[in-house]
Amino acid sequence: KSILHGNADIPIYLGTGSEKMVQLTAEIADGWLPFGLVPGNMPVYQDALDSGFAKAGNGKSMGDFAVVGGVQVVVEHDVLAAINQLKPMVALYVGGMGAKNKNFHKDLMVRRGYGDAAEAIQQAFLEGDMERAIAAVPDDYIDDGALLGNKERIKQRFARWQDSGATDLILHMMNKESLAVMSEVADLKPRD
Repeated sequence: KSILHGNADIPIYLGTGSEKMVQLTAEIADGWLPFGLVPGNMPVYQDALDSGFAKAGNGKSMGDFAVVGGVQVVVEHDVLAAINQLKPMVALYVGGMGAKNKNFHKDLMVRRGYGDAAEAIQQAFLEGDMERAIAAVPDDYIDDGALLGNKERIKQRFARWQDSGATDLILHMMNKESLAVMSEVADLKPRD
């Protein structure tokens, strides 16, 4: 319950990714900022969500719950160039965020089926070879979780996000052109 004097019903969203934390999020929160949601992987989280809804004991379900995904948007005619723009950040997080044996970003990459790449990235990073760490980031890993390319490609791939299980998306954009393209692709209207 909010102690603020404004809106006592401010919705609470949690950013989680591990099974137990996703379950807790479904049980107590109004919405979820999923760590690592990409089109097609909502089933990975569904049992934990359903378990949390059941534990809430109030009839709560996906229909009452916001799922706010996040996606990088890079408008670029050369898709490989767009992928390469995002690789250094992924290499840094998978390679060096957290301890060698406890890195949530590395664990996410493993859960998404890129275990060998995750190991190679972390090993190169720990050896101080950032170029090798960046080179080890798989193109598909980046492309699956981002909207990259020209307007037509982004429009086509945006449809996957519309069917991803997310009720809302946070768009991470590097330039104004990305905002203009996403406004058109998603048919966004300015708020009053």
